[in-house]
Formats: sequence, structure tokens, C-alpha cells
Amino acid sequence: MKNLKKKVELDVTPYHVRQQIWYMSLLKFYKTIEFNENIYNEFATKLLAGKIDQKTLKQLDNLRRKHNEKKRKNWEEIKKKKATRMGLSFRNIYRQIKKS
Repeated sequence: MKNLKKKVELDVTPYHVRQQIWYMSLLKFYKTIEFNENIYNEFATKLLAGKIDQKTLKQLDNLRRKHNEKKRKNWEEIKKKKATRMGLSFRNIYRQIKKS
């Protein structure tokens, strides 16, 4: 059996590293909701160049946090019930057929 290398822990002590991680998380979130590549690239260029004001960044971060929280709750519900809402509906219909 091969020995797997341990994942190298990232040192997040320097401010610029934390800032870069935050930028990347914001870009990753935006990539999931924006399907126009040109608009995404324009936003990414402005973000990484520091040309977006703090008020706008704070609003975008709040949206990202709400989205992540909603996604986390969704996964917890799925984990608890072992199925999505659609899956639960399917189960109920299947159980009705099974009883007949």
C-alpha cells in the first residue's frame, strides 16, 4: 500500500495570504452564479486589482455568507434524512406501490 503524503498546512498568518484566500472564495462563489465568462473575468480583474470599494465588497461577502449558510443547512438536512426533498417524495410514492 502506498504511503500518502500529509497535506501541507497553509500558513495563514500573513495578511496578504488571508486576503488572497478571501478573494478566491468570493471568486469561487461568483463563478457558481455567473455564467457569462466575460463579466466574470471583468469582475475578477477588478477584484484582484483592488478597484472595488469596501462597501460593495461587504455586500458581496454578505451574499456569499448567506449562500454558504443556506447550502450548509441543505447538506445537514440531506445528511440527517439521507435524501433530498425530491428523494423523500420518491420514497413515499415507492412505499405506496410496495404496500399494494
